[in-house]
Amino acid sequence: MPGRRVGRLVRRAAVTLAALAAATAAAPPAATVPHGVPSGAASGPAGLSRELRGVRATGPHTAWAVGHEEDAQGRAPLVEQFDGRAWRRVTVPGGPGGLDAVLPLGRRDVWAVGSATGPAGDRGLALHFDGRAWREVPLPDEPTGRSAHPFALTGDADGVWAVGAGTGERTADPRPLAYRWDGAAWHRTDVPAPGGDAVLLAAASDGAGGVWAVGAAYDPDGTGRPLAAHWDGTAWRLVEVPSTDGASTTLEAVAAFAPDDVWAAGGTGPADGPTEPVLLHWDGVRWRPAPAPGAVDGALHALDAAADGTLWAAGERPSGGPGVARRGRGGRWSYPPAGREASGESAASLLSVAAVPGTDGAWAVGATPPQLGDAWQAVTEWHRPPR
Repeated sequence: MPGRRVGRLVRRAAVTLAALAAATAAAPPAATVPHGVPSGAASGPAGLSRELRGVRATGPHTAWAVGHEEDAQGRAPLVEQFDGRAWRRVTVPGGPGGLDAVLPLGRRDVWAVGSATGPAGDRGLALHFDGRAWREVPLPDEPTGRSAHPFALTGDADGVWAVGAGTGERTADPRPLAYRWDGAAWHRTDVPAPGGDAVLLAAASDGAGGVWAVGAAYDPDGTGRPLAAHWDGTAWRLVEVPSTDGASTTLEAVAAFAPDDVWAAGGTGPADGPTEPVLLHWDGVRWRPAPAPGAVDGALHALDAAADGTLWAAGERPSGGPGVARRGRGGRWSYPPAGREASGESAASLLSVAAVPGTDGAWAVGATPPQLGDAWQAVTEWHRPPR
């Protein structure tokens, strides 16, 4: 069955894709201390569910996180900014819906994407911050009867990319979706269909004009197959990815250091059994399996490539074990602690991780599992190797 990350994205976006329905802070980067946001913070008013799905940082004193909050009346986008001392909520436009990814390109150039919910279906939502205020920037219209769900953002020298899934009648017939911002408007680009249902969940630029997007394609019985697509500067093409017979695999994250050094991660396992982390490496010729962090439970939901060659990974922490792993240049995994827990609950699903430029640490965000209470609460953590 599709991985839990896909189920969370879809279920909490109120987009129960038919193909997926069967599946399923800490001390800050500098010497300052955030006020009111301790390490491992899980917070939110009673009865209000809050989840952070994307985080990115431009330096020790600036980071952005996006997601949604939800109560009995519906869902609304959620944006928070770290100013070097604390995470603070930011007002953004838009009606019902939620955000899945954020991409700060500078202090006056920040993008966020997700989905807005309407009576006729769900449409893609793109918001932009120009240094003073957030505003909505229209995405291309989908064909009549189709909904759009951009899940991920990345940028290259020629613009910004958003990838995700387009669906029919809000839930059915998911197909890969890609938009490109050229500096003036968003344009849709064609992604080859792998045959049957498929979705793109993550994207990364390789620093040389190429872009990778990963996700999953689904057999009629709901079994997931790893999916990878590459933009070569002219067109998207599908690239073969190794998989295990009899296992259901979903790629949920991708990060690139160079065109011949790209990493993808997700979860794999029997359709009716537990999920294990999966990690793949692209060497410029082919994708190959790589050793995943052994102490991270369940699937890996997020990757980020730091400028110093460190690969950060984040995922499930249902048993209270490590949720973030750090792979140094030597290829060894370590597990930086998140510090004390604000809520007393150690379980978490960490959905995004971001290396912080100018430091050796990373932010991770997500939410507590819903089974821990009537509502899930947003989690923000700061991780740094022990000194």
